[in-house]
Amino acid sequence: MKFLIPPLSLLLLTACVGVLPEPEADLNTFGVDSLPDEYSQRTFDQFSASDWLGSFKSADLNFLVEKAIKSNRTLAQEAAAVRLAEQNVRLSDSTLWPNLGLSLSTQRGDTGMGSATQSGLSLTAGYEVDLWGRLNAVQQQSQIDLARQKASYREAERTLVRDVVNAGFDASSATQLLGLLNQRFTNLTESLDVIERGYRSGLNDALDVYLSRNTLELERAGIANQQQIHFESLTRLELLLGDYPAAKLAVSANLQSLHLDPIAAGIPANLLSRRSDIQQAWLELLSADAGVAIAHRNRFPALNLSGSLSDSSQELDELLDGGSLMWRVAASLIQPLFQGGRLAALEEQAKIRLEQREKRYLEVVFRALAEVENALSREQALNARYEAFVRAEQNAGTALELAFDQYQRGLAPYTAVLESQRRAFDAQTTLIQLQNQQLKNRVNLLLALGGDY
Repeated sequence: MKFLIPPLSLLLLTACVGVLPEPEADLNTFGVDSLPDEYSQRTFDQFSASDWLGSFKSADLNFLVEKAIKSNRTLAQEAAAVRLAEQNVRLSDSTLWPNLGLSLSTQRGDTGMGSATQSGLSLTAGYEVDLWGRLNAVQQQSQIDLARQKASYREAERTLVRDVVNAGFDASSATQLLGLLNQRFTNLTESLDVIERGYRSGLNDALDVYLSRNTLELERAGIANQQQIHFESLTRLELLLGDYPAAKLAVSANLQSLHLDPIAAGIPANLLSRRSDIQQAWLELLSADAGVAIAHRNRFPALNLSGSLSDSSQELDELLDGGSLMWRVAASLIQPLFQGGRLAALEEQAKIRLEQREKRYLEVVFRALAEVENALSREQALNARYEAFVRAEQNAGTALELAFDQYQRGLAPYTAVLESQRRAFDAQTTLIQLQNQQLKNRVNLLLALGGDY
């Protein structure tokens, strides 16, 4: 039988070589090579991906972002995940090197003729020969996973910056709306005083007084609701900054008055290299591709080399004197023969996982394109709405002045004043909300285009 082992091993190795898979085709062609040359909004100019945060020219936003990058707990978890991936690379690299071990032992026992001490020293080594490149594929996969984790960190960082800036805009908008409500409450209080004086003078009806009081109380309730919205907007921002959520952060209402210049979106194909979530999905795809190679090569025989050098003596100082030095070298070839289809199933799972990653990559790419298209279209719609409400707010303010003047002269009922007040307030509120939506949509557009803060 010992004469049959070498030819059988050679036959087995030759058979395995014959079933090695062909190299995978280029995976970066899943329909994305047919992307259009421009977005539907026809923005021809090249998009500048650098320093989109600086385009707002706001020291307050810069401060908030810098603090969040340093203190946000979610981002710190992503940073820890990168460090874990780095250690996984070290682990995979270690499999390409021999294993060395040194042991020293001593024991004392009764030999029947008295006690005796026996000491031993042994050096062992082991090494797996990477015949089929399986260990190398494992190493490549760990490096890809590290790159994927770094892309995940960049995406988490970009998402955090977006959330912080948008939360800052929300807090600023809430501050401005609260100021508007307080000013409106002051105006209604003054109007109520005028109406009550007129009632006492017999110039107004009691109905006007009660309607004015009702409007004032509704406004008081609106202030309480807006105070809660303002409180929660601040605590949301404080959590992103890593602070205790006590709504103590002061956010300027001036953030709502930032000027937005027109933006050039560039071409759709640029997203593939600029967006970190697309890069992350692509690296997941490459990792799955490496997983197929690993699963396939796990079905091949493993060649392990081992050796040892040992010595024993009754005295520690006599070890390695050459008197009882022993050495051993061995090689083993292990080929999986039958495991009930487990290895074949694992390989098939790896192929299915690769197919999943292909579809996910496409989904991420086209979802990113949809984000850009929607943000571009939304920006045009918001601009048009804002311009219309600017004119509406001016008309409502003029109508309110005329209605109150006519009411005081007895030419119009108080209901006309109430309706004019409602229209003016709605227009002012909508303008503040639209400003907030414009700013947040601009941030989302810049991030969708792969901009770097």
